[in-house]
Amino acid sequence: MSNGTPSDTRESASAQALMAHDNIAEMFKSELETVEYTRSVLHNHTLSFEELLNEYRLLGQQYENLLKQAAKLTRIGDVAQRKLINTKSELAAQSQAIERANSELQEKNERLKESIEEINQLNLVLGNEQAKADNLLLNILPPGIAARLKEGEDKIADYFEETTVVFTDIVGFTNLASLVSATTIVKLLNTLFSRFDGLLDHYPVEKIKTIGDSYMLASGIPTPQKDHALQAAAFAFAMLNELRRFVAETGYPISMRIGMHSGPVVAGIIGTRKFVYDLWGDTVNIASRMESHGQPGKIHCSETVYRELSDVYKFERRGAIDIKGKGKMDTYFLIDETANKLTRG
Repeated sequence: MSNGTPSDTRESASAQALMAHDNIAEMFKSELETVEYTRSVLHNHTLSFEELLNEYRLLGQQYENLLKQAAKLTRIGDVAQRKLINTKSELAAQSQAIERANSELQEKNERLKESIEEINQLNLVLGNEQAKADNLLLNILPPGIAARLKEGEDKIADYFEETTVVFTDIVGFTNLASLVSATTIVKLLNTLFSRFDGLLDHYPVEKIKTIGDSYMLASGIPTPQKDHALQAAAFAFAMLNELRRFVAETGYPISMRIGMHSGPVVAGIIGTRKFVYDLWGDTVNIASRMESHGQPGKIHCSETVYRELSDVYKFERRGAIDIKGKGKMDTYFLIDETANKLTRG
């Protein structure tokens, strides 16, 4: 095995072969010159015996030199031939190594393609799961709040000066629950609340949560809007209409109380594993009292709501009632959704 690279070996063998070729050519040239000289001596009849003898001696020396050169050239040719044979063997081994490397490379490329395909499939699954997670997050949080949470904001709390909070409660639900199976009652409530959820696409209000058979929503959060009371009232009437259709379809003897109050609230995220977007403040408490002190099939409002909407809707004054924590408060029933336009002119 040569100590040099196959390329060096090939160059060395080629150089030696070229040198041998040049030496052979020089040897034949010398031999031709010797033959010509010998012919000239043989045809020179003027030489004495001693001169002729000297010439033969010189010719013998020249032939001896030619034989030495021929032997040297033979050795050089043998060495060059062996090196060429070794070079061919090395080239064959190198070619086999290259073929093996190419085969391994092809196998690695195939495995790489398979890995890339697996990664693409995993990315697709991950994308689908991420979409599901995003949709789930949007089901429990307003889009703007969900976006802030995904961006890394971990403490979300906002103050809103003007909002309207709405509470509802299904009347007759407790009695109905004692008459039908648990599966039926859950299905009934899910169907009704799903219809309420469907109304959310048509009004700028935000569902906050459901507690048992109660449904809470607000207008003016998380995006402030001037007509928050108007939009909340329109949604409340839409809920009553949807409930009437539901009762007509199912025959279940249920109705609903609705309470409304307008004012400032604090809104924010609570929880670390199960996120909840919730509201706090007197406005929430008073809206809840409006619902609990209300009457089936009616929208019970505070005086604040009355002042906001008295030029749009008709109201029925209920009078002063005792509200826990607030004392006597004048309240009203919102009774006519078609009295005036839904937007102030």
